Parts: sequence; C-alpha cells; structure tokens
Amino acid sequence: MLKIHILFAVIVVLLILSVLLVNGIALRLSERFHLQFDLTTNAAFSIGDDTRALLEALDKPVEIYVLSDEGGFSGSRYMIQAQRIISQYPLFSHMVSLEYVDYAANPAFAVNYPGLSLSHGDVIIQSGERIHQIHAANLFHFARTPDGDLTIVASRAEEAVTSGFLNVISEDRARVALLTGNGAADGTLFVSLLADNNYDVYPVSLTALDLEGFDVALLFSPTIDLTEEALRTLEAFLYNEGLYRKILFYSASAEQTAMPNLDMFLSEWGVAFSEGAVFETSAERTYQFQPFYPTVEYTVGRYADMLRDPSMPFLMPVAKPMELLFIARDGRYVETLLSFSETSGVRPAGADSGFTAEDAERRGPMPALVVSSIGATASDGAQLRSSFIVSASTGIFDGIALHNTSVTNGEYLLNLMSDLLGREPVVNIQPTALADRTLGITSAQAATLGVVLVGVVPLVILSTGVAVWFFRRGQ
Repeated sequence: MLKIHILFAVIVVLLILSVLLVNGIALRLSERFHLQFDLTTNAAFSIGDDTRALLEALDKPVEIYVLSDEGGFSGSRYMIQAQRIISQYPLFSHMVSLEYVDYAANPAFAVNYPGLSLSHGDVIIQSGERIHQIHAANLFHFARTPDGDLTIVASRAEEAVTSGFLNVISEDRARVALLTGNGAADGTLFVSLLADNNYDVYPVSLTALDLEGFDVALLFSPTIDLTEEALRTLEAFLYNEGLYRKILFYSASAEQTAMPNLDMFLSEWGVAFSEGAVFETSAERTYQFQPFYPTVEYTVGRYADMLRDPSMPFLMPVAKPMELLFIARDGRYVETLLSFSETSGVRPAGADSGFTAEDAERRGPMPALVVSSIGATASDGAQLRSSFIVSASTGIFDGIALHNTSVTNGEYLLNLMSDLLGREPVVNIQPTALADRTLGITSAQAATLGVVLVGVVPLVILSTGVAVWFFRRGQ
C-alpha cells in the first residue's frame, strides 16, 4: 500500500512539473510567435493581412514605445483591444521591438524627444532618425452621446500604428499644400487621413501663394473669389514648366455663391457649377433617408476595381450641381469618375418650402467627381500628366463620409491620389467597432427590413399559431 501511495505522489509531482514546463514553453513561444486565436466575427483583436504583409517585408528596425505600463491599458475593452493589437507587431517581424515606458519616472527618455509633447498612453514609433507620435486619443474614434458626453465608438489602433510604420520607413512622401484663406474649408479630417498615409501637408496662404516643391494642392470650397494672379499661379503649378505630374484638388459646396474669376478658371478646365443642391429620389441611393445625402455611381471601372468591396457606395453629401463643358479641348481631357444617378435632381437655390421633386427642372445623371487632365509624352516615351480633380461636394471629407465603414470615401480618395501620382497603392485599414454592429444599409434596404420585421415575421408567427390551433382542435 505504501508503494502505491509513493507512486501516486510521484505521478502527481510529475504532472505538476509537466504542466509548469508546458506553460513555461508556451509563454516563451507566445513572446516570439503569434499563438492566439481571434474568434470575434470581425477579427477585432488581430492585425489584418495588409499589416502582416508590411511587417513581413520590413527590412529596417522599427521601435515601438508605449508611454504607459502594461497595466495602463485596462478597464475598457477598447483599451484592451488597442494593447492587444500593438502587442502583435513584434510577433510578425523580428525587425520590430516593443517597450512600455514610464516616461514620468524616466526623465532620460523624454530628453530623446525634445520636439514632442509627451502624454500618458502615447505611442512613439521610430526608425533611425524618423519619428512618428500617436497621441492616445488618436487610437480611437469618438462620438457624442445624446447627453453630450464623448464616448469611444471604434478603434483605429491598427490603422494608426500601421500608418505610423509607413511614415517612418517610407521614402516616397508627397508634399501637399492646403490652400488657406478666402473662406476656404480646412478639410481637417482629410488632411489627417493624408498625413497618416505618407503625405506631408502644409498650409499655404492664397494671398502669398507659393507652390514650389509641392506635388498636390488642395482647395476646399472658398467663399471669396480668388484673384486672377492666384488662379494663374495654380495654372502654372499644373503645367510645371512642361514636366506636369501635379494634382490640384478642388471641392465645391452648395453654400457657395457665384465667383466670376474662379468660375472662369473652372470653365477653362471643362467644368461649370450652378447654384442649388443635388437630391436623390430613389430610396436605395440615399443614406439614412436623407435625400441630400446621395450615394453615387462608379463610372470608371479601374478605380472601382481598386476597392476591397466595390459594392459599397461612395457618399456625396450636400453637393452643388456640376456639368461638363467639354470632353476634350486644347489638350485637356475631362473624365467623369463618379456620377449622380438618373433619379437625382437639383433643388434650385432660393426654392420655397413647397418645392417637391417633381418641380425639379434639372435631373440626373450628373457628374459628381471629375478629373481634367493635361500632359505630354516625354522623350523616353513616359506619359507626363497633371490632374485637376473637381468634386461637387466638400462633404465627402466630413466624418460621416471618411470615418464611416459603410461607405468607401476614404479608401477611394486615397487610391485616386496614389494612382494619379504614380505611387504604390495605400494600406487602408478600416476602424474596428467592438459594440453591436451597425448595419450599413441604404434607406430602401432599411424600409424593406422594417416591413419584414414589423409585418411579415409577426404575420408568419400568427399564421403558424392559428394553423397549430386548428390542427390540435381537429384531433
């Protein structure tokens, strides 16, 4: 009997030691390899294929510094998700290192970054001399509750960190001039999107317009007419002394009034605007039952094909009616990229409250986004081209469009800019929502779903109950 007890004790000890050994090995392996499985429906706690491909191709060391201890990312599932995402970067590349830093207790660390304003939770990404700072708040998307409080609605941890990697390792960085003054919109969200995707954006005043060294110029719905001198500077920018390869991006707004100088400049490039606002009468082509928030059609296949999901719409809110004056003239070629549907119309400026869709004098299809190009063929046969992109709406840069995972605005615009500049396609990562998923559906789909859930399903249940009652009564 004693021998049996001793044997049993030895077996128990061996089992305990085996468990400890296996756990130790698993812990060491998990520090070097990705051994976790993400069972969430949208893989919210795993980095995506684009990020993995970037990490696998990494050929230079990149350091990630998180200004917090590891326990600082807790209490909120979004904070836990952000930490989980960040922790995976070194697992997919031996060129990446990750370190948590208590910078308040380590003043020597802050000395290395004298030009940065460091805060708790910030993420510093560094490769050589190039540094990219991500403020903790920029790891998330926020929205206001009905009570007016800010709450996290989506995580952009992977988007922000991967964009930071691109910023510190990429040598292909375009310079963008954001034209300011004359009541122009600032396009803050679009500027941030460009900055996260290897574009260096600088404000440039329209009153002292100097575009030397820039690749792209942005002009968002000015409300005060531009001077002839400024417009000739923009034209010279596009010609670039015969070298071309420049982009001017202009967006209009339904709130703009007539501006003779700017209107003349646009007409020289084959585009004209009239006053009013574009609306949509087809429910399936509106966003959340709002007729002045129409979705538009892709009229050029190559840009639609670049999208990960071409079935998703592009949102064109509160657009100003546009028309093309010519397709080709004086070496300039105009192409419609996005178009309002045949069921769209125009509400004239100043129309009274009794205006209805049937009163519209102008109807679709109408251009929504066009590109007017000019160029030449170089001596080596290369095609040189400058592009003037014109949008009927500045609303395409609003949060409802750029941060909306149900539409393609951000992805489409980045692909368009990259293609026209001859750059590699961008790594576009969608924000991740951990809350109950919001259905990204059109107004028509929402109405159909309502009829099914409110009418059809209860009717089927009632009919089934009646049938069962009659069946059991007949027995």
